[in-house]
Amino acid sequence: MSKSRAEDEAARAADQMWSAQVNALGGFIRAQRQMAKLSLREMASMTSVSNAYLSQIERGLHQPSLKVLHSIADALQLTTEQLLKQAGWVGAERTQGNGAATSVGEETAASVPRSTEDAIRADPRLSEDQKAALLGVYRSFVERPGSHPA
Repeated sequence: MSKSRAEDEAARAADQMWSAQVNALGGFIRAQRQMAKLSLREMASMTSVSNAYLSQIERGLHQPSLKVLHSIADALQLTTEQLLKQAGWVGAERTQGNGAATSVGEETAASVPRSTEDAIRADPRLSEDQKAALLGVYRSFVERPGSHPA
């Protein structure tokens, strides 16, 4: 028996959402790599993942495993949770050692910044002067009259 039209449309919508999620993750990883001034080869060396595969991840062609995400996070000096959030896995349930299911988001909520300002303050790569400068620039953009869309 064939699928109904509604089932086909739902499957297409799910595929489009998955593709958008994978593309967003890849774009986030690429942006973080570029901000860290790492080439694909350098990051491949740091992660033990081939530069070809990293390129495919950045272009949204592959959804990396948790092990690969962990290696990428380490190379970029991020938490795995930050990448899990970008991958859309934050709300996924997983089992703790005692058998209780918990949400990854609940388990790691304290380690994930709640705002842009929190992320700037929590970034260990920035000096206090750099954090103050970035916060000043950020606030000038978001607090400027007329900067909010209608």
